[in-house]
Amino acid sequence: MTPLVPVNVDITTSMVAVVTVLTVLVLGLATLARPSRATVIWGAAFGLGMLGAYLWLAGHQNDFQPLRSAASALLLCFEPLIWIGLRVHLGRRAPWWIVVVFVAVAPVLLVATSDSPWYLSAFNLVFVGSGVFAGLVAYELLRRQPVSRDIILPLALASCGFVIVSVASAVSALTIGTASSAEQLDALRGMNAVGTIVVSTCAAFTLVLLVRAGESRPTETDGVAQRARRRLRKAEAQNDHGWSILEVRLDDPADLREAMSGSEFARIVDRFHDDIQEALPPLADAERIADDRAVVVIRASDEAVRFHVRAVLSRISDIDHDRAVGGVRASASIGWATADTCGYDYDVLVAAAGRAAARAREAGGDQWKRAAEADATVA
Repeated sequence: MTPLVPVNVDITTSMVAVVTVLTVLVLGLATLARPSRATVIWGAAFGLGMLGAYLWLAGHQNDFQPLRSAASALLLCFEPLIWIGLRVHLGRRAPWWIVVVFVAVAPVLLVATSDSPWYLSAFNLVFVGSGVFAGLVAYELLRRQPVSRDIILPLALASCGFVIVSVASAVSALTIGTASSAEQLDALRGMNAVGTIVVSTCAAFTLVLLVRAGESRPTETDGVAQRARRRLRKAEAQNDHGWSILEVRLDDPADLREAMSGSEFARIVDRFHDDIQEALPPLADAERIADDRAVVVIRASDEAVRFHVRAVLSRISDIDHDRAVGGVRASASIGWATADTCGYDYDVLVAAAGRAAARAREAGGDQWKRAAEADATVA
């Protein structure tokens, strides 16, 4: 009988296996299931990381330093792509040029210095640069988000750990003079393999849950939207200017979520939507888009709409209305877009009302703003 040969699985092989599984997970559950610019960027980040892991394995087996240098650069390009994807997902300005420069320069720099005494310095420079992007990832995640904090914590904590390790590595390279460059690189390789597993695992779970948590309710929302579109088309044909879209947003939902338990926050949210329904006339359609957001379709005169808007704001900010919320004062911001000003396209009206609601919130909340023609043009 042929004797069995024991399988020796080291940290490099484990890293390749884990990164491969996580790449398939992100591509299947995020990029392909919920295609968008952000999920495509995240899929590319994991694909680039998987390529770097396989190149690292090949360079490790053949002891070929330029290949390992290229692999290290690709793995360190993971954080910049995750950060730019987060910016896109959250609807914020995406400075692409910073990421493009880093992704282009890092492999060239490390491969060019791979067989020179300058490689350790070049590696630490790229490592710290990737750590800066990791810090930006943590900052984006820990800013006020509409999702639960437990979803974003894995990647936020892993990114903070990445920052600490990159800074500590650079400081040790500058201060420790007894260890040779080869010894320092050997220590960094093992540490980077473990770090790659930790960061990629946390990133995969956070990003997939982030995409899934932002998923809308297609049946209810689409039904109200389709009905509103039919009404607006008919109103346009009849030259009826009395239609309006209101967007009602709960002020500071992140602060409310942190200030109370989950059940108390759920009562706040339910009361918020109940108040909207009770303050509006029977023929108005109010749709719950998210926990902190509702869209209202209403046909009424300007004077009547103002009355209902004030009634909504008054009911939401009345802390005596429901003492079960623990005395925490809630308020709302409302954007108001009229067909007379912004046209009869439902999506344009909703976007214009959203911009007006954002201005009301920036002005301090607990108030309403009316959308202008410029809001419809931007939408």
